[in-house]
Amino acid sequence: VLLRLIAGVYPIDRGDIRLDGRSVCDVPAAERGVGMAFQNFALYPHMSARENVASPLRARRLPESEVRRRVDEVTTLLRIDHVLDHAPRQLSNGQKQRTALARALVSGATLQMLDDPLRNVDAKLRYEMRFELPRLLKTFGATVLYVTQDFREAMAFGDRIAVLDGGHFVQVDRPEAVYRRPHTLEIARLFGDPTINTYPATPTPDGSVELFGRSVQLGPEFAALAGRPCTLGVRPEHVLVHPEPGEHRIPMELDAVTPLNHRAVLLMKTDTGE
Repeated sequence: VLLRLIAGVYPIDRGDIRLDGRSVCDVPAAERGVGMAFQNFALYPHMSARENVASPLRARRLPESEVRRRVDEVTTLLRIDHVLDHAPRQLSNGQKQRTALARALVSGATLQMLDDPLRNVDAKLRYEMRFELPRLLKTFGATVLYVTQDFREAMAFGDRIAVLDGGHFVQVDRPEAVYRRPHTLEIARLFGDPTINTYPATPTPDGSVELFGRSVQLGPEFAALAGRPCTLGVRPEHVLVHPEPGEHRIPMELDAVTPLNHRAVLLMKTDTGE
């Protein structure tokens, strides 16, 4: 919805939309100078891949030599130059995604908006494009608004991440700040796989909390929260597992191990079943 409002596909109910400081609310969509790649590709079925990519340039009635040059340039970068004569129905999902992306980028718009472009491609291509797409986008020198429900893509692509919840931005910050200092518990849970571990805790004046029946020192900076019910969040990667009991260690029983790529997720339980 946000991207379609900016692009002019939807009219706004109230407020203002400014691009480069200029209000565009009364500017027709075709004249806003933005590129957009839709999640479902939205390719014209009666056109070849080449004609799909060229369509925004032909709409501007650019010379044929300029159209050919730009199409060849962007499709070579996206490695789809060998399927340009194919109809959309003959393309794989990965090729459709790149064709839709090429159509958005070829216009040279200074604002490119990508609506979850990797959702409908297979896992291998999605993994490759997480490395390749940021490099490609930088070569075009455009500002990019990239919408995704995958926190990994947001962390990999974003110079800044804006987290939308209930129609509002609840945090806008650099990726590492969103991950390390989330503004809400929902954001903390949204970023991370496996998700963050959370526990109810009430800090004491010396900055410690009770965790699984044991006192755990967090640090003097937490003394300011003394007596206030809080939620303690612990990222899984910050938990150390030792095979032997010892000081500052909480005894646990290993209940299950689930392989996760090059890591393993451990389910640990206390003697009370927590």
